[in-house]
Amino acid sequence: MPLSQTRWPLFAALLIGLVALSVFWYVVLDNPKGEAVPASGGQYTEGVLRAPERINPLFTAANQTDADLSALIFSGLVRLGPDGTPQPDLAERWEITANGQSYVFHLLRGVAWHDGEDFDAEDVVYTFNAIADPNFKGDPALAQLMQGVTVTARDPLTVEFKLEQTYAPFLAYLTVGILPKHLLRGLDANQLFNAPFNQQPVGTGPYRYARRTSNSIDLKANATYYLGPPKISTLSLEVFADDASLTAALRAQSIDGALLGAGVSRDDVDALAGDTQFAAHTLVAASYFTIEMDTRAPMFDDKDVRRALLQGINRQALIDAAAAGRGQPMTGVIPEQSWAFSPEEVPQFDPGAAASALERAGFSRDADGVRSKGDVRLSFSLATTNDPQRVAIAENVARQWKAIGVDAQVQPLSANSFVDEVLLPRKYQAALVVIDPGPDPDPYPFWHSSQIGAPGRNLANFADSRVDDALERARQTTDTARRKDLYSLFSGYLIQATPSIPLFSPAAVYVQRSRLRGFDERPLQTPSSRFANVNDWYVETRTRPS
Repeated sequence: MPLSQTRWPLFAALLIGLVALSVFWYVVLDNPKGEAVPASGGQYTEGVLRAPERINPLFTAANQTDADLSALIFSGLVRLGPDGTPQPDLAERWEITANGQSYVFHLLRGVAWHDGEDFDAEDVVYTFNAIADPNFKGDPALAQLMQGVTVTARDPLTVEFKLEQTYAPFLAYLTVGILPKHLLRGLDANQLFNAPFNQQPVGTGPYRYARRTSNSIDLKANATYYLGPPKISTLSLEVFADDASLTAALRAQSIDGALLGAGVSRDDVDALAGDTQFAAHTLVAASYFTIEMDTRAPMFDDKDVRRALLQGINRQALIDAAAAGRGQPMTGVIPEQSWAFSPEEVPQFDPGAAASALERAGFSRDADGVRSKGDVRLSFSLATTNDPQRVAIAENVARQWKAIGVDAQVQPLSANSFVDEVLLPRKYQAALVVIDPGPDPDPYPFWHSSQIGAPGRNLANFADSRVDDALERARQTTDTARRKDLYSLFSGYLIQATPSIPLFSPAAVYVQRSRLRGFDERPLQTPSSRFANVNDWYVETRTRPS
C-alpha cells in the first residue's frame, strides 16, 4: 500500500479530533452550555403582616400592605432613585419654569391601563384634583401639598401644575400613583374612599390585580408594562398573623421572601442570613431615631450641655444592644443615603470630654452621682412610646448617660398618649422620636422657627435666624446643587447648636430565597421601595442559545 494511502486516514482522524476539540471549547467557554439567563415565568410569594384594606395609592398611609400592593399595581409621574432624586416614570420628562411655580410634564406615549384603556393627562388631573378635594381622607401631607395648586391638561400627553409659590420639594411628592379617571369618574372624595375599585384596582404598574383569597392577594405580570414586562408571571402577598408565623413560613420555604422588622429576633435573622438557601439584604431606612430636647428647659438651654449629652452616647453600641445591630449611625439630621447629605464634622463619642464639658458648664456631681448647677439638676424624663424597641433604645441611652452623671428616667406611653398628650402640646423635657423626612429631605418642617408649637414639628422649640434663612432659600430654588449647598450650611448651624441628638437610621432585613435573582439592593425610601425594580426580578432561567 502506498505511503500516502496509509497517512490519509491518520490525517483525517487528527483533523476530526481538532474540530471536535474546537467545538468543545467553543461550547464550554465561548457559549457556555447551561449558563443561566433570566427567563419569564414562575411565581414569587412574599409574606406580610397585615391584610389589605384599600388598594388605592391615595389611601396607603395607615396600612403597609396597601402601600406594597399600590407600589406594584400603580405608577406615579416620577419615581425616586436610590438617593431620593426624582426620576422619570409615567412622565418621560418635565420643565420647571416661572421661578419654580410651573411644572410641565410630558407623558409617555402608548401607556395602557390594565384594562386596556389608554392612559392620558386627564387621569393625572383627576388624581390630583381628588387629593385637593376638601373631603379627601388620605395622607394629610398630600392634601396640604395640593392646596392652591392648579392642575391642567394641555393636551392628552401634557399636564401642567401651577403653584401659588415656589416649593422645591414638590417634584418628589409626585410619586403618588395615578388613578384611572374612566373607572372613577363622578366619585367624590367620600365615595372614592369606600369605592369597590379599592378591592379590585386597575393601574398602569408592573403587576395587575388577579384575585384575592382569605389570606393572600395574587398579581399577574402586566404584559404591556412600559418599562418592560416583569419576568415573574405571578407575584403574591400572603398574610401572616405575627412575626413568628412569618419567619416559620420562611424557614419552611412555603414563601419566598419577607421584609423583617424590629419584631424579629436577632437569632431568627442570623439563622436565615446564614442559610445558603436564602439571601439577606440589609436595607437602611430614610427615617431615623432622635432625642428631642426642649431647649427652653433650664437643663437644656445651654448648647454645651446639649453637646455633652450627644458626646455621651455611643451610637454603634446602642445599635448593637437595642436594635440587634441593624442600623446606621446618624451624623446629622439628613440621612447619608440622601442626595442632600454633605459630610460634616460632628462631635464623636467621648464620655471623658462630655463629663469635662459638664463640669465647665457648672454641673458638678452630687452625692447620688447626678450632676447639678444650683437648683437645676440633670435629672429629667425621657418620654417615648411603649413599643419594645423604642423602650430598649431609651433605656440604653439612659444607661450611657448615667456614666457621665445624667439621670434620665424612661417614660413609656401608649402611642396615642405620646403624640396627643406629650409631643403636640410640648409637655416633655426630652423625648425619643422617629423622624420620617418624607420623599424629599427638606428639614423645614422640623427646624424652621415657624414650626414651633402644634401642629408644627419643631419639637425642640428651637429658633435660629440663620437656620430659618437657609431653609427658606432651599425651598425657593429648584436647583438641586444649590439646595444641597444650603442644606450643608443649615447642617453646620445645627451641629453648632445641637438642639437634638440624632441617633441612627434603622435597617430592615429583606430575606428572599436564593432562587430569586435580580433584586437591586438600595436604601428604603419607604418599605414599599423594595419593589423599585421588581420587573427585573426572575426565578426562571433558560440556556443561552448558541
